[in-house]
Amino acid sequence: MTQGPDNSHDHAVDTHRPGPSSESDDTQFNWRIHHPFEGVEDRVAVEVGPWKGLLPRWRFVVPGDFEGPTRWGVGPAGTGEIDEDVKRPAKDGPIQMVNGPLVIWFGGHESLSSTKSAYLVFEGKPPHYVAFGQADAIAGPPGNLEGVSFGDDHPTHPNAYIDDSHSHEQATPPTPPPGLDAHVGHDHSAPDHSHDDHDHSGHDHSGHKH
Repeated sequence: MTQGPDNSHDHAVDTHRPGPSSESDDTQFNWRIHHPFEGVEDRVAVEVGPWKGLLPRWRFVVPGDFEGPTRWGVGPAGTGEIDEDVKRPAKDGPIQMVNGPLVIWFGGHESLSSTKSAYLVFEGKPPHYVAFGQADAIAGPPGNLEGVSFGDDHPTHPNAYIDDSHSHEQATPPTPPPGLDAHVGHDHSAPDHSHDDHDHSGHDHSGHKH
């Protein structure tokens, strides 16, 4: 199988494909938003996992001033089944990001995979955004963050799978808070193919006399 963007993800919303990045032409992580979750209208679950391979030392990041009740853990991908007994959990905050906002981060050491996801569940009003990344150290903070925003209480993400029983229009891609660098350099505008229009009209072959 050739390497390249895998467009067969039926759970991906392709209305806003991010531009080229160092990881791939897709998002770093496989995001799913479950809303309503467990049949409760004001309960939202954010599910994140790797597209392939293993992802140890995973971290969720939420705003430092978010005080809403949450629960988090790991579980089978796509099921919404959550085991809150996370192996070797790590948590810190509120802490100040470098040139960025005040955040709280938490996660575990146990590896996620394409069949095992991390879950974060909110009761009531969700935070303004949720970011996700991987830490370099077992108890360390995350890096290479990617985010999803909750504008008007509805989650939006360029490639998030919106799992809800009532349709929401996909809004514009979220603007991550300063310092998260969630989608820096991603160009969501339409590609310019003007350079692909090979115009041969200027070639004058009328001068070829035989």
